[in-house]
Amino acid sequence: MQFSGRVALPAPHAHPVPRTAARLGEGQRPPSWTRQVTSVAAGLMAGLASTRQAVARRAKGTQVLPLGRWLQRFFSLRNRQFWNYSVSPRNYFVRRWRAEDLIQAAFVCVVHLGAFAAPFFFTWKAFACFCVGYVITGMLGITLSYHRQLSHRAFATPKWLEYVLAYCGALAVQGPPISWVSSHRHHHGNTDAEDDVHSPRDGFWWSHMGWLMDKDGTKVREDKKNASDISSQSYYRFLQQTYGLHCVVLPICLLYAFGGVPCVLWGFFARVVWFWHITWAVNSVSHVWGFQDWKTGDLSMNNWLVGILAFGEGWHNNHHAFERSCRHGLKWWQVDFTWYAIRTLEALGLAWNLQYPSQGRMERLAM
Repeated sequence: MQFSGRVALPAPHAHPVPRTAARLGEGQRPPSWTRQVTSVAAGLMAGLASTRQAVARRAKGTQVLPLGRWLQRFFSLRNRQFWNYSVSPRNYFVRRWRAEDLIQAAFVCVVHLGAFAAPFFFTWKAFACFCVGYVITGMLGITLSYHRQLSHRAFATPKWLEYVLAYCGALAVQGPPISWVSSHRHHHGNTDAEDDVHSPRDGFWWSHMGWLMDKDGTKVREDKKNASDISSQSYYRFLQQTYGLHCVVLPICLLYAFGGVPCVLWGFFARVVWFWHITWAVNSVSHVWGFQDWKTGDLSMNNWLVGILAFGEGWHNNHHAFERSCRHGLKWWQVDFTWYAIRTLEALGLAWNLQYPSQGRMERLAM
């Protein structure tokens, strides 16, 4: 038998085509049970892949946080223990680094180098730039605007003032309002759980700053639909698209014109690094050491030191218990400069609809 080089194909429709298949060929959807099975299978495969990635990211295994119990004595006068300091650190450095991660890490290193150089160029004028910038970008910008007003809608202001305060937050070099608000809302939606963008359960370094340089480990941040109330406004979209100009270029140029290199080093580099670490300490220190007054089901702590340095943000267990409250320092001795500023705006008629925890909710959550 000779091979002719051609393969005999069955005649078209040699076998009857089932009606369902014929209908699919006409562009219609498969039966609902087929879609359900396919969806379940896809979900299982995605879950397995996610599990394998999570295991790979935590190859170090479970560890006890160094100095965990010892430092607790410094932040809790009664030395109360609220968790076992057991963490499963991610692989911070030995991993796949995306281009965005490398750029972010390089930027963070350069700004830190500038901050380390600042003491060698000290002048009182430059130090004044540091102090004024600390209050304007840190308290008015991040804690009052980005956090309490934009992220949690704890109070309202005239729109022009909202925009001015948000611009102060942009100067803190912690990201444009849309990105910051979205990441923070993701944190509250998954606090100290698997999808928390910066939980100390993934390691202290991760919660402090490692999460900022690992885009693969924080994919949830790519979903910014939870900040649609911000992104729907053209002003915030403008800041998102031109952020580098506002947070780096303009401040450095203005500070140089005002006082030369010393003012740039102190008013930009030192000020940015100082409040970076204070803000990051809210995510790390205030989820590890301190005390809890409320049953929040997470590791949020009231930390007096962070409370002072972060203008009231360190009363973090209070905040996680009553997220929309404009006041974080709920007791008279819990210093909360941000709340004092909000009350001042209210007295001037520039803030209203201030949110506070209800007595009933406080009674339900009290420990």
